[in-house]
Amino acid sequence: MSDHLLEVRNLRTSFFTDEGEVPAVDGVSFTLDKKQTLAIVGESGCGKSVTSLSILRLIQSPGRILGGEIIFQGQDLLKKSEREMRRLRGHEISMIFQEPMTSLNPVFTIYTQMSESLKYHSNIPKSKYREVALDMLKRVRIPNPEKVLSDYPHRLSGGMRQRVMIAMSLACDPRILIADEPTTALDVTIQAQILRLLNDLKEEIDTAIILITHDLGVVAETADKIMVMYAGEALEYADPHQLFNAPLHPYTIGLLESIPKINAKTDRLYNIKGMIPSPKDYPKGCRFAPRCEQCEKRCFDEKPPLIDVGDGRKVRCWKHEKAKVGDQM
Repeated sequence: MSDHLLEVRNLRTSFFTDEGEVPAVDGVSFTLDKKQTLAIVGESGCGKSVTSLSILRLIQSPGRILGGEIIFQGQDLLKKSEREMRRLRGHEISMIFQEPMTSLNPVFTIYTQMSESLKYHSNIPKSKYREVALDMLKRVRIPNPEKVLSDYPHRLSGGMRQRVMIAMSLACDPRILIADEPTTALDVTIQAQILRLLNDLKEEIDTAIILITHDLGVVAETADKIMVMYAGEALEYADPHQLFNAPLHPYTIGLLESIPKINAKTDRLYNIKGMIPSPKDYPKGCRFAPRCEQCEKRCFDEKPPLIDVGDGRKVRCWKHEKAKVGDQM
């Protein structure tokens, strides 16, 4: 039995089109412990969101989870019935989606939508809905919560809508909160407020967080562990201090180099050459090889395993093959 709150092992999710199979998540593994924040980072299209949707088994046709294990509190979620998963979603594992304006229904008040969430994901009597909804809004630091309950989504700012979504996702004090790009389209000040809020709530309600983002700056002060994804695979796994001070994978190094530096004296920003390969045409060896400035012939011919280099760090790169080899993600 796993000692971790969540353990994902060799997860594989693909989409099936007229042109064939498109692997979106290919052999990804990671663990999540209580009150821990795991950040999954990478460029758009690398498989971050598909990974999170796979955990909740929300992959829609033509997508399909092909294999692996998702062990939550000792039980494999891939073996549960859809009825069991409906009880688990929102109650044990909850999710904040990217854009609150598309997640909130524009024709219903905030209270109507919050009460609907309580109806399906809690055992709270209907007579207590308003009291609980007010408490939820206060918990996420929304000023004048009584007024907000009677408002419609379009009358709230982007930051306020995101706070409402966080409140709804935490209605049942879930064990795990998945936050998929929770600061998208918010200005820098509001981003910082939302991230601080998530950190505070993690401690207050004893929950763990999976933070999905393409912005490394967002995770620097928030995450306990970081998993870097590229083309459906995990390329590096480390804590923030390790990753930001001594990145190992050439892709991670490139991502960090791409972050603009205030005091840098340069006329051009750094960018990683080339494009992410199409899932229909992944390279035979390392998927980053065509864009890598350090690649060798072997990188094109052989797929590297995930290598355990000690201190909880793992990297998928032949440069580190002399280190202890761990299980492939």
